[in-house]
Amino acid sequence: MKNELLKAVAEMPCDAAYWMGKRDAYQHKINELLQQTSITDLVKKQAELKSLYWWLDLANDTFTKWMGWM
Repeated sequence: MKNELLKAVAEMPCDAAYWMGKRDAYQHKINELLQQTSITDLVKKQAELKSLYWWLDLANDTFTKWMGWM
């Protein structure tokens, strides 16, 4: 299992790895923002959350394109 995973990572296109990193970074930002935001502040942070989710979706789509899954 470990060797198969390493082989898959080694064979991944560089552009796909870049977008995978961007996707993970956006997910991390979303999680941080949600942990720091209270229910009362959610209305104020709504636009930022929508923007981050939009960028996350874009990174997911681009990652799948580079992996050849689309």
